[in-house]
Amino acid sequence: MKIYDDFLSPKDFHFVQSNMLGCQFPWSQGTVMNPEVDELLCDEIDNIQFSNWIYRDFEPKGPEFAIAQPIISDPRLEICSIHRIKANLTLRTPEVIQHGFHRDGTGNFMVAIYYVNSNDGYTEFEDGTRIETIENRLLVFDSSLWHTGSTCTNAKVRCVINFNYFPEDYGHTKGS
Repeated sequence: MKIYDDFLSPKDFHFVQSNMLGCQFPWSQGTVMNPEVDELLCDEIDNIQFSNWIYRDFEPKGPEFAIAQPIISDPRLEICSIHRIKANLTLRTPEVIQHGFHRDGTGNFMVAIYYVNSNDGYTEFEDGTRIETIENRLLVFDSSLWHTGSTCTNAKVRCVINFNYFPEDYGHTKGS
């Protein structure tokens, strides 16, 4: 597990944050967890988030892909190929709510979570490790780790971008 604080330059961070939290970003309502296959830690009524599939099925899903460019082009991630990129936004709740432990699909890849804004929400792992939501922080971990996100109580929203990707050292080569 790696944590990068102040991951992007101030200019790139402002570009990402202002676009993600601006009034023009297209969010779709959905669930955080699939109650048919996942064990919820919250009431079904709290199993809600807004999301945007930025990259899926081997292609960008819209112009929002440009917002992710400063992150995916950073050489520290050594991205060989992208599996998916999904933006997630949860609304403030009276108390912090965890949704449920999960893994981002099956297979051997890396997960990166980019925190767009600071708040008292967090990412927690099954072993109890808790990563605070601090703007411009990037958390990178292996896809085999069970984790959960949460809502927040001290900001209007908690916004993250979730990346699932294959780094060069996972037996892949660029362009294949």
